[in-house]
Amino acid sequence: MKPFYARLAMAALAAVAGPPAGVSQAQDGPAPVAPSPDAAALQLAWARVRAALTPAQQALEVRRFLEVVRARGPGRTLEVDMRDRASGRAVPLDDPSILQRPQAYQATVVLDGRFYEFQPLSRASLEPLVTR
Repeated sequence: MKPFYARLAMAALAAVAGPPAGVSQAQDGPAPVAPSPDAAALQLAWARVRAALTPAQQALEVRRFLEVVRARGPGRTLEVDMRDRASGRAVPLDDPSILQRPQAYQATVVLDGRFYEFQPLSRASLEPLVTR
């Protein structure tokens, strides 16, 4: 019985200590790639949209996000999708209820294949996206 516990202890020590000196471990995939400065700037700008606590602050951050998009040059595809939060139903952008009750909707901005979601706090947060 004791040899079993000795082997178990040795196996646990080996797992904690890692491979012996001079032996490297293979990685399961390619090294992680750091996001491009463009993607990092967009992610930071969008994080500010989502972190906004007041309608005025969120509207300002949405406009700043769009400024970052425009600063990266023309030819970028920006789409906006609106969904009713209660039902999940897609709502056309020209539906007047979007601007009348913006808190009832989930907005998704699609930019270059990336999805940016937020819950608008006010009409002012949606106007720059809806009236482009």
